[in-house]
Amino acid sequence: MSSQNKIVTQENEGIIWNYSLNPPEQIKCRFQISWIQDQKVQYTLNGCILRIDTIYNKLKKAEVLTNLEQIKHLKWIGQYGQNNLKVGKWMATWKGETLKGVGGEYLHDEKKQGVWKDLVQNYETNSQAYIVGRYENDLKLGSWQYVYNDKEIGGGKYNQQGVKDGLWQELGDGFWDQNQVTHNGEYQIGKKVGRWNIKYERQIIGGGSYDLESNQKCRKWIELSQNFNDDSQVIYEGEYQKGKKIGQWDTLYKPEKDQPFKQIGGGVYYGDLKIGKWIELSDKFEKYSQVTNTGQYKSDKKVGRWDIWLTENDAQANQQIGGGFYTNEGDGVKIGKWIELSDGFWDRSQIFYNGQYQNGKKVGRWDVSYRKVYEDNNQNEQLGGGSYSKEGDGIKVGNWVEPSDGFYENSQVTYSGEYKDGRKIGRWEIWYRIDKKFEKIAGGSYSETGDGIKIGKWVELSDGFYDNSQITYNGEYIKGKKHGRWDIMWKLYKNSIQIGGGSYEEGIKIGNWIELSDQFDNWNQIIYIGEYENEKKVGAWVQKDRNKNENYKEMKYDN
Repeated sequence: MSSQNKIVTQENEGIIWNYSLNPPEQIKCRFQISWIQDQKVQYTLNGCILRIDTIYNKLKKAEVLTNLEQIKHLKWIGQYGQNNLKVGKWMATWKGETLKGVGGEYLHDEKKQGVWKDLVQNYETNSQAYIVGRYENDLKLGSWQYVYNDKEIGGGKYNQQGVKDGLWQELGDGFWDQNQVTHNGEYQIGKKVGRWNIKYERQIIGGGSYDLESNQKCRKWIELSQNFNDDSQVIYEGEYQKGKKIGQWDTLYKPEKDQPFKQIGGGVYYGDLKIGKWIELSDKFEKYSQVTNTGQYKSDKKVGRWDIWLTENDAQANQQIGGGFYTNEGDGVKIGKWIELSDGFWDRSQIFYNGQYQNGKKVGRWDVSYRKVYEDNNQNEQLGGGSYSKEGDGIKVGNWVEPSDGFYENSQVTYSGEYKDGRKIGRWEIWYRIDKKFEKIAGGSYSETGDGIKIGKWVELSDGFYDNSQITYNGEYIKGKKHGRWDIMWKLYKNSIQIGGGSYEEGIKIGNWIELSDQFDNWNQIIYIGEYENEKKVGAWVQKDRNKNENYKEMKYDN
C-alpha cells in the first residue's frame, strides 16, 4: 500500500470475462482500490474510475468489493436512517436492471430482519446464484436454500444461534455455468463432520472425511482444482493427517468426458509443506493450455531450476518452452534469466516474456514475443517489450509496447506508450493487426502527474474486441470519469458506423442509450434501446435484432 494526501491505494488482481468466446474466457488484470480520507472507496481499472462509494457508517468496517463484475455492475438501493445506518427495504440492481426479489428489510440499527434473497459471494453474469432464507435480528435462522436458474440446488439449516447444523449442500467457491460443483455433508454446531462428498453434474467426483473430534480433514481425500470446469477437469488425490497434507499427492486430469482420469503431476507433502521434486499444473491448465511446471521444493519454497512444459492438444510429447532459476536458500526468490508465459497463455495466445530477475524483481529490458502456432514456420515473433527500473524494484519505466490482456489469434491488440514510476503517462496508442500489419486504431492520454488516470478524448476497444466484433467506444474522460457523449462504433469490413451510445455525467449513465449485447458480432447484432436515470434503467426498453430489423421484445423498468 502507498499513502499520499490521505489516500491509501491497494493493488488487487481481478478477472474480466470475454463473453465473445465459447466458453467465456477469464482474463486476469490489475485494478486499484483507494480509500479517500476514510470517507470514500474508489475503484480504478486501467485509468478509468469505475465507481466511488461513500462510507456512511464510520463505526462499521466498510464493505469493499473485490469482484470486478460486481464493481462494474452491482448497486444496492435503499434508505439511510439515524447515524447513517441502513433502514427499511433494500434492493439490488445489475447492469442497471433491478434483480427480481433480491434484498430485504433492515431494522433501524442496520440489522437484517425477515426473509432475504442474498447474492452468492462470487455472483457474476455467468454465476447468477442466490441464497434465500430468514434473518432475525441479523442472525440467519432455519432453512436456507441456494437457487440457480430458478431451481433450488442446495441449502441447509441454521440453528437458534445462527450457525449451520445438520445436512447441507453448498456451492463450490468457483461455481458458475460450467463449474456447477457442490459440497455435500453434515455440520454439527457450525463444524463439518464425517463424510463430505464433492459432486459435479450431480455425480460424486471427490470428497473425504472430517474427524469427529477435531473437525479437521483426515485420511484419503480427492479435491478439485480451483478452476475446475468442463474443459479443465483436474483433481488432487492424497491423504490428510490432523488437517495437514502428508505423503504423496497426485494430480490427475480428464481430457474428455468419456475418458478416465490420468495422472499428470504431483509430489510429496510433509506436514502441509511441499518437499522434493514436483510437477505442477499452471493456474489456467485446461484442454487448450496444458502447461506444467517442474522443479524442486525445499520446505514449501521453490529452489534451483524450474522448467515450463507444454503439451499441444493433438500431441503426445511435452516440449520445454520456458523456465528459470530460484535461489538455493529456500526463500522462493527468482534470479537470473527467465522465460515466462502470459497469465492467459493458451494455444491461440502463446505470449512469452524474456528477461532478468534481480532478488525476485524484474530488472532491465524485457522482451515480449508471440508464437503463431498455426503458421508454417511456428517461430516466435517479437511483439514488444520495455524496461524495468535499474534499481531492481520491478517498476516499469520509459517506453513500452505490450499485448492486451486478451491478446489471441483473432484479437491481436497491442498498446504503446510511456511509463513513469510504474504508472502510464501521456499519449498511449492502441494497435490492431490487420492483414499481417499492425495499424493504429484507438488510444488517448493519461495524466502527466503520474496518477495513471485517463484524461481528454479517448477511443477504446470493447472487452470482447476481435476480428468479427470490432467495437470501439469514443468519448471524453474528465479526471478518470467518463463525461458527456460517448458513441459506440462498429467496423464491418472496411466501413465504420455508429450503432449506439449515450451520455455520462461524472461516470454515471444518464438519458437515452443504445447498448450492445455481450455477444454482439457480425452475425449476432442484438442491441437494447432505452433510458437511464442515475445509472438505473427506467421506462420501456426495446431489444432489437439489427440483422432482421425487427424488435424482439419490450421490457418495462420501474422508476
